[in-house]
Amino acid sequence: MALSAAASAKREERLERRQTQILDAARVCVRAEGFHAASMSRIAAEAGMGVGHIYQYFDNKEAIMIALSECDFEEFMLHITRLGQGATLDLDALIDAFLGDIMWLLDHDRAALALEVMAESGRNPKVAELVLRVDREFRQAAGKIVETMIADLSQNDVDARVEMLLVMTRALLIHAGTHPVSDRKILADGFELALRGVLSSPAPAGSRAAALR
Repeated sequence: MALSAAASAKREERLERRQTQILDAARVCVRAEGFHAASMSRIAAEAGMGVGHIYQYFDNKEAIMIALSECDFEEFMLHITRLGQGATLDLDALIDAFLGDIMWLLDHDRAALALEVMAESGRNPKVAELVLRVDREFRQAAGKIVETMIADLSQNDVDARVEMLLVMTRALLIHAGTHPVSDRKILADGFELALRGVLSSPAPAGSRAAALR
């Protein structure tokens, strides 16, 4: 029984290693060529494997692309969920943590791949379902952050701030993917300004900001 368990564990380890090898190759191909131009033969060549060998681990190219998308989005959500779980009333500490976790989006290759995923979601229902799931998870985690930071907000105000956090994050991703030479420090400073606005208490009644609402 012990030998059987050990053999099973070895098989699982080998399976995960091969799948990771294929996904790493697919990531390189998608970044260079896009979802549709990244053929199975190109992925196989990048992975140093035969096409037939790849089919032992994934049913088709779509399965590879879905798995690749899930890996990257799950990594993204780990950052956001951690922020929601560790939300604090200290605005400066929360912003430092948010910037530390979100700034990894500024890696051009990572951002470019995420843009490919979002573009593919308009054509592929399975990818669209994944993107919608990530959006829901983001809203849940961001909602915890907003509700912890600012007391007595209406649900509409919470939702508006959460939606703005999602828009800001996506905008940062798009900018990083399309402007690889942008100054990261300037982007971080600008993102901090926007974060302070979203995560600060509402302006007092009668103020200019309140009058514009």
